[in-house]
This record gives sequence, C-alpha cells and structure tokens, in this order.
Amino acid sequence: MYSLPFLFQHNHLLKAYVPVAPICTEKFTAEQYAQIKTPTLIVYGDKDMELGQVSLNNLRHLPEHRVLVLQDAGHACYLDKPNEWHRGLLAFLQQLE
Repeated sequence: MYSLPFLFQHNHLLKAYVPVAPICTEKFTAEQYAQIKTPTLIVYGDKDMELGQVSLNNLRHLPEHRVLVLQDAGHACYLDKPNEWHRGLLAFLQQLE
C-alpha cells in the first residue's frame, strides 16, 4: 500500500496515476477519492477474482479516471497481456495535456 498514500499526500506532484489492481483501496473513502484530480488509468484483468472488481469499485470515485480492462488476464494483467497493456498505457499517456 504505497502508491495510494503517496497520491493522497502529493497528488500535486503527479502528472498521472496508473494503478494496476492495487491493494488496500478500501482503506480510503469515496470522499477522499473525489478530492483527487490527477488523471488516472485504472487497469485490471477480467480474470482477477481477488482485487480487480474491488479496486475498480473504489477507484471509480476518482473523478478523472479511465478504465482499461484486459480480457483473459489475471491479477498480473500486464504480464498476461503485455501488448494490450502497452497499447492502453500509451493511448492514455498520449492524451495527457
């Protein structure tokens, strides 16, 4: 649980945030998430039965988010579907101002 506390404390230092099925998303409230204006790409594999949907439900409270679901991928979705991961990440990064 490292990236979320950093995001909440130092979001002014970040151009974007790309969580990949992060843990401990339930430790923060919808109101806390709503305060963060950092563009976010939420990434998870549709076969991630442990954290994918839980993380998504919590992170959807970030107002500037997009979602990338990698089909037939598990928790380490970027390893299961590297080409799709890189295409989605690149498209997200290219749209940043």
